[in-house]
Order: sequence, then structure tokens, then C-alpha cells
Amino acid sequence: MEQNITLQLPSYREIPDVGLYLDQVTRYLNGILAETASPVTPSMLSNYVKLKMVPKADHKTYGRDQIVRFLFISLAKSVLSMEQIRQTFALLEKTFSVEEEYTLFKTDLETLLAKGSLSVSGRSEERELLKNIAEAVVHKMALDQYFRCRQAD
Repeated sequence: MEQNITLQLPSYREIPDVGLYLDQVTRYLNGILAETASPVTPSMLSNYVKLKMVPKADHKTYGRDQIVRFLFISLAKSVLSMEQIRQTFALLEKTFSVEEEYTLFKTDLETLLAKGSLSVSGRSEERELLKNIAEAVVHKMALDQYFRCRQAD
């Protein structure tokens, strides 16, 4: 059985920067994330703004950088807490523009997805399942350790 995880993130320049209303942002994100992540709702996005993870809307519309942040949160929240995502944004802002951080994340994610395409059959499918779970656990442990060390600084 061929198992391919596909996620085609738009390039930074392909993300609308004309100012989208909250419902439009929600539809846009859900179109991108349809196959891979839980759907987002307008109330979820509003909460990210209330938590000051994403800047407030400008005249009730959101631009490219805000949409990028919503997209990152939607993908990262399965492995990071909201506080860890907030810390990540604070750390990245010191080094990268939003465009640079998104482009690097997009490249890394798509590279890993391309390497992760599986051709499995029979017992090896279960073996691949265990391997993926183990890798996810190790990566989550490494992320947690990173944020614990950052808090100690």
C-alpha cells in the first residue's frame, strides 16, 4: 500500500496580502490544511489574536504575515503548547522576518514529507507505524527539552 502524506504550502508571495476577513482566512487555511490538520474555526483564530500570538486585524482584515502565523500555529499546535509557540515566535523574530521563517519552515516541512513517503505492505506497515511513533516521541521530547532550557536562561 502506498501512503503519501501531502501538504502543499503556498509560497509566501502566493499568500493573499489584500486583507482577508476572518471568515475568508478560515476558508483559506482550511483549504490548505484539508488533508493534514484539524479544521480551524473563526473562534480559534480569534483566540490566537487574544493570546497575542497574532497581531490584531487591521480594519477587520488580516494580511499575509498574520495568515502565515495562523498557518504555523495550525500545524505546530499538535506538537507544541501555545506557550511554546509564543516562545518560538519571540525567538524567531530576533533572527528572521516572517517571510524568512515561513519559507524555511515550508522548505523543511516539504523536504521531510518527501522523504517520508512510504511504500509498505504486510508486516512492514506495522513496523513503519512503530518507527513513526518513536520518531514523533523523540522529536517531542527534544522540543520539550529545548523549551525547558530556554526557560532556565
